[in-house]
Parts: sequence; structure tokens; C-alpha cells
Amino acid sequence: MTSPGVLVLAGLDPSGGAGLLADAEAVRALGARPFCVATALTVQTTRAARRYVAVDSALIRDSIAALLEEEDIRAVKVGMVGNAANARAIRVALPARIPLVVDPVLAASSGAPLFEGAPEHLLELARGAVLTPNIPEAEALLAGPADARKLLQLGPQAVLLKGGHLQGPPVDVLATPSGIEELAAPRIPVSGRGTGCRLASGIAAGLARGLPLREAVMAAREHVRRYLQALVPV
Repeated sequence: MTSPGVLVLAGLDPSGGAGLLADAEAVRALGARPFCVATALTVQTTRAARRYVAVDSALIRDSIAALLEEEDIRAVKVGMVGNAANARAIRVALPARIPLVVDPVLAASSGAPLFEGAPEHLLELARGAVLTPNIPEAEALLAGPADARKLLQLGPQAVLLKGGHLQGPPVDVLATPSGIEELAAPRIPVSGRGTGCRLASGIAAGLARGLPLREAVMAAREHVRRYLQALVPV
């Protein structure tokens, strides 16, 4: 039986630590098949991102149309898009009927900017989607303190506010119209790149397989924890 497809739209990190290659790993690990469209080409190593060039919006649009026409796409994950024009093109190209997970990438872990435009363009892209910001991204989207409830009021179907930037044990906050849930776990004492990419892609894979949102989130969180645990020196 063919695995359900996940359309992944993200930047290409040649090191494989983040972006499309990490996305594809997560999608496969969680039982789905990745179909990957590069939205940006980056100059990046295992240590840091240096610069990027956004892919032409028309090429992204045509790639989305072709894959949706011919492949069994059950969910979509959007990560780095590069600029506002790409965010708008992706929004128009994606049908509302397919579950969408948006990881609002604004900067690399090293601090290098990865989006040219106002954060509001990413909020518009996430309307009706599952939005997965970290604390700095949420602060930028809200122009104020990170708050999952406030982000939910701006149009997403659900918000998973990631707590990895917090001091102490990380607590993710899952906000849906049904309420707020805090998801806590012990901190794994290691730093790994691409955790946000893997988490959002893992959620999309679960949704593609027909899992309820919370189950998809929990499975993706466990995948990321296994990834980090494997990086702990022995």
C-alpha cells in the first residue's frame, strides 16, 4: 500500500541538518512519503547559514500545481519561503481542503535572516493551518510577548508554540478552539539543528495518515526527542 504523500515547501540546506532534507527524513520516519519543492537555495554548513536566494515564485507555483495534480498529497508542510512574494504565491496555490502545517521561519539558529518581508505575510499563509512558531518567531508575529492564544485569534486552525527557548524544562503550548494544553518533557542536554523543521514535518505526516491533531503532535514530538537523544555524547 502506497504511503500518503506530504508536500513539503522549504529551503534547501546542503548540510542536511535542516530544511528539505531534514523534512524528508521526518516525513518518512512517521509513515508518509515526502514530495519536496525548494523555495530557497541556501549557503549553509553544519555550523551556520550564510546567505540564501529565494526561488522564483512562478516555479514554486507550477511545482505545487503539478504535484497536486498527479500525486496523492494528503497534507502540506511549509517552512522557509524566503520572501513575501513566495508566501503569497504559496497561499494562492494551496487548496483549502488539504491539512496545512506552517513553520514560520524567519531566521536560522545562527541568527542569519531567512525571510525578506513583514511577518504578517507568514500569518496570512497560516490562516486555517497549524502554526508552529518558536518563542522568537511568535514574538515577531505578534510584535509583543509570545502567546499561543493571541496567535490562534489571528486565524490559524491551531497553534503549537514551541518552548525550547525557555529556561528549564521546555513546555510546548498547543492552542485549539477547544482550549489550551501544555506539553512538558525533560530537556535533552544537546543542541540540534532542524528540530523545528522535523517537528512541523512530523505533524504533517501524522495528519496525512489521518491522525487527529493531538496524536500527530505527540508523535512528531517523540520523533524530535529521539533525534536529539541520538546526538547526546555517550
